[in-house]
Amino acid sequence: MNRRDFIKTTGAGVFSIASAQTLFGATPSNKVNVAIIGCAKTAQHEDGCIVDPTGWRGRGFQLMSRFIEMPSCEVSVLCDVDADALAFAAQTVKKATGKEPRKVKDFRQVLADPTIDAVVVATPDHSHVYIGCAVMKAGKALYLEKPIGVTAGEAEVLAEVQRKTGAVFQLGTQRRSSYATQQAVAVLHSGQYGKPHWAKAWCMSDRPAIRGVRPVPVPANIGEDGWDLWQCCAPRAPYRTNIVHYNWRFFKGYGTGDLPNNGLHFVDIGRWALGAEWPERIYAGGGHYFYEGEDWNWDDTHTLTVQFPEKKYLTWEGCSHSGAMPFMEKWTGCLVYCDDCLGFFGPRGESAIYDRKGKKVIQEWAANAADPASQEGDRRLSDPIRGCDNAHVARFLKCTREKSLDTAQPIDSAVKSNLLTELGNVSMLTGEAVHINPATGKLKDPNCAAAKFWTRTYEPGWEVVGG
Repeated sequence: MNRRDFIKTTGAGVFSIASAQTLFGATPSNKVNVAIIGCAKTAQHEDGCIVDPTGWRGRGFQLMSRFIEMPSCEVSVLCDVDADALAFAAQTVKKATGKEPRKVKDFRQVLADPTIDAVVVATPDHSHVYIGCAVMKAGKALYLEKPIGVTAGEAEVLAEVQRKTGAVFQLGTQRRSSYATQQAVAVLHSGQYGKPHWAKAWCMSDRPAIRGVRPVPVPANIGEDGWDLWQCCAPRAPYRTNIVHYNWRFFKGYGTGDLPNNGLHFVDIGRWALGAEWPERIYAGGGHYFYEGEDWNWDDTHTLTVQFPEKKYLTWEGCSHSGAMPFMEKWTGCLVYCDDCLGFFGPRGESAIYDRKGKKVIQEWAANAADPASQEGDRRLSDPIRGCDNAHVARFLKCTREKSLDTAQPIDSAVKSNLLTELGNVSMLTGEAVHINPATGKLKDPNCAAAKFWTRTYEPGWEVVGG
């Protein structure tokens, strides 16, 4: 069934049923009923076929594993186009909970299910906004993995839909839920050490080269219909090796490269710590400097500079093919330079306040630091092995149950940080700085070179539209 036929037969019913449903009544225990869209853990392929269904990569699988640990929810539906990955994920849920979730291939079946309260969208970047908007229009809370789509304009559309529907929304920037990070940001915002002026973020990822990408028949575990669903709103293209399920992020049209991927995490922390809102100027430089001839087609090395009003400044340095630890002996993180101190934010949430020379520790918080006033009383919420996922998931579930928009990363904050990395990519494509009106977050000159990258081309019949 194509998109138009689906809307004709079920679309109206989806929205009317969803708006009329009573939340949390579908499960016998009155738990938040959750669906995961995009739950593949696989990453290792050979000739287009999965050779290891237990590969470690897969953000949706990681999040699914955190949700099933939460006593306040039930993961009752899993959705993925890959039958092998779907079966493995369902087995994992059943082993952990004793209940086997329903398995579906088409994300639209999740939208049409009136029993689902909340949906986790962890699909490739190119389908985030299309599916995310549909989730909110269907009356369900949305946990969306970053980034918000592949262009700044897509993020605006998602924000428009969230505001019109009033749906609970949280972006997957999980360090926002780190107690240690929150405490360090609060100190910087307190003014006791002067003002924050410059945030310096970085990420060095020692990724292997991507080679051997070529057209092949669609593997049986995905099928032609699954490949069509996977492409979602992207213009149709032949199936190729070594892209599904992980490496898509380094190919234009599906992913956004490592700047909106890894970069967004600590660019967001830097903007938050600075107390900055919309930027004035964004410039990025870099190129593809490693592994000559590989098939990866985003740049692998970047520097990003962002100028905000009130003399606030943010930079980011990233390299996808280096395992170096250039600052504070960390592969990724953020430093915030203030008048009389230095704020440090580490990869797992660990944070500290140093003297202005970065030598003496004034205050520090471990990655597993927990709020002593928290009613949860559960150290797992800031487990250093699992990062800050548990705390982020718990916050989302709490807001879903309370129908509260006060999530750890609500839409207004999310689009501001997302804009910095999306326009960093645009700056690299145009070779020019992108100038923004800091009062509106829109292009200062609507006819500038960046304007043609504000939106994207969609497959006919799959256009992303607002509320």
